[in-house]
Amino acid sequence: MGTKTTFESAVIGGIEVKNRIVRSATFEAAGKKGNVGDHMLEMHTNLAEGDVGLIITGYVGFSKSDNHAHNAVVLSADSSMENLKALTDSVHKNGSKIIPQINHTGSQLFAAPTGPVYGPSDIADHISRIKSTPFTIDQIKDVVVEFGDAALIAKNAGFDGIQIHAAHGYLLSKFLSPAFNKRTDEYGGSPVNRARFIVEILKEVKARCGADFPVWIKMNGSDFHPTDEGLLIDDALVVAKELAENGIDAIEISGGTFTGTYSPCRPKKHEAYHLDFATKLIEEVSVPVVLVGGFRSIDAIEKIISETKVEAVSMSRPLIREPGLVKRWKDGDRENAACMACNGCFNPAGTQCIFELGEEEKAVQKEIMKFMNSMTKE
Repeated sequence: MGTKTTFESAVIGGIEVKNRIVRSATFEAAGKKGNVGDHMLEMHTNLAEGDVGLIITGYVGFSKSDNHAHNAVVLSADSSMENLKALTDSVHKNGSKIIPQINHTGSQLFAAPTGPVYGPSDIADHISRIKSTPFTIDQIKDVVVEFGDAALIAKNAGFDGIQIHAAHGYLLSKFLSPAFNKRTDEYGGSPVNRARFIVEILKEVKARCGADFPVWIKMNGSDFHPTDEGLLIDDALVVAKELAENGIDAIEISGGTFTGTYSPCRPKKHEAYHLDFATKLIEEVSVPVVLVGGFRSIDAIEKIISETKVEAVSMSRPLIREPGLVKRWKDGDRENAACMACNGCFNPAGTQCIFELGEEEKAVQKEIMKFMNSMTKE
């Protein structure tokens, strides 16, 4: 096999893409009554026009047991297929592919809940301070079915697959974490048991959508728990192998939680900060591994793609600042991404670069930046 190149077409995790650069999921805060809003459509259209190979949407809800953000997109019987298809059609028209990141927030909430808050065990989340009510086994089975329902809606709306979100401290991430999962039934204890919920979701999606329907996962190589009580690399490798054996199509390797020693969003001086995890994972599984984490230079991306077995690199914040970044690099302008990694793009009124905001919006955004950066180790 020849050397991989960044801007070649490839089949990665069952999805044919025009290049090996992926837009990693970031919550857009752009849903309207559970459906795709204009800002979300514009954001992803711009990414596709900017030659991103594969777009992974931000968190999409699906479960009645979740406390969805008020501006989240939710895949349910009430979903507007017209709006969803407008999104997938726009992306496909520009030659890119798109999958939704399907997520259950569990107890990691950034606003007051509107109903009961569930999790693996009755342990308080470090952000919301809410002690979750443990799921019963019947409730877990219900969520598995709901996940299958959501995946089928996504498939019928023209999405090219789905991504399971099992990273960064949300529900499935907490099931994987021994710091939050203290269950003594078949969903707790060993790393294989803690992964059982996800494996059942994977099997349900494949049964409902077909064995060839691509199912990706985003998972932590480490939670970077302050006292190392969370998911660590050895257990993460066990989980990844279990998923690979049960048909997962690709693994996007990430790390950290919003209250860990490292958060998922580190400062600009960090780049390719999960490469060690990815390298270890590649030696253990035969499925494609996608690497996220602080990329700002095309030189670093091309080096990793050509010299390692990493199949693709994913980015988020740089593509919020410059949705045309991939096209710029492809067309020969190899200057680093303009993104400063300030975390000013995370706006509950709609994710966008702080440099595009008015003065009043910037003032609100700066308070959010203080919060985000207080959880980010230098």
